[in-house]
Amino acid sequence: MKIIDLTLELYDGLVTDNDLPAIGIKDEPLEHEGKSDSHPKGCRSKLISFSDHSGTHVDVAPRYSENGESVENINLKNMFGDALILDVSLLKATHEPVTKDLLEEAERRQGVYVEKDDIVLIRTWGKSWGEEGFFEAQALDDSVAQWLIEKQIHIVGLDLPNADLNQESESGIHQKLLKNDIYIVENLVNLEKLPKHSRFLFFGIPLKLKNSTASPIRALSILDSQLI
Repeated sequence: MKIIDLTLELYDGLVTDNDLPAIGIKDEPLEHEGKSDSHPKGCRSKLISFSDHSGTHVDVAPRYSENGESVENINLKNMFGDALILDVSLLKATHEPVTKDLLEEAERRQGVYVEKDDIVLIRTWGKSWGEEGFFEAQALDDSVAQWLIEKQIHIVGLDLPNADLNQESESGIHQKLLKNDIYIVENLVNLEKLPKHSRFLFFGIPLKLKNSTASPIRALSILDSQLI
């Protein structure tokens, strides 16, 4: 059994979306006002702060609507299962969006095809996470949203911080997918390590954060899953 970690490493000061605050991971004072020696000697603790859309995370419906489940009620059955990757990183320029035609071309080249209830990971970026041009790269267009809805998949994941086109958009891709019970996972890494010509298992379990619109996840792929 081989495990590939698809999760972006988080550290103090990291910015994973230009519209979000930096992640904070700082030493927590162990002597609190009015209390002394409240922790054993040598005890350490960190104070962590982040947006629920930071790092590798899953989006759920309430991000754009007050209706729908928040992240503590997410359907965990849909957060793991049969997955495939479609690599369009060499089929498009950075400024070009991912289209339905590109995904179908990736299917033909790789010999794997999207099926009902699949988890579909899309590699759009041919460089390392965060390299120059990363935050300006174009993501999914409307044709992809409609295609994935028709395929009735569970999750679409990609290596960019936003599944929508990075323009003056109204988050239309998010709204269409989430209204059709398709979760969105963003900021995946190591997608180049996944097999292009065969399937694998994907796991991405969120934190149980009440009333949150998203949650960081530890995203993992498991190859040779017949050995589990």
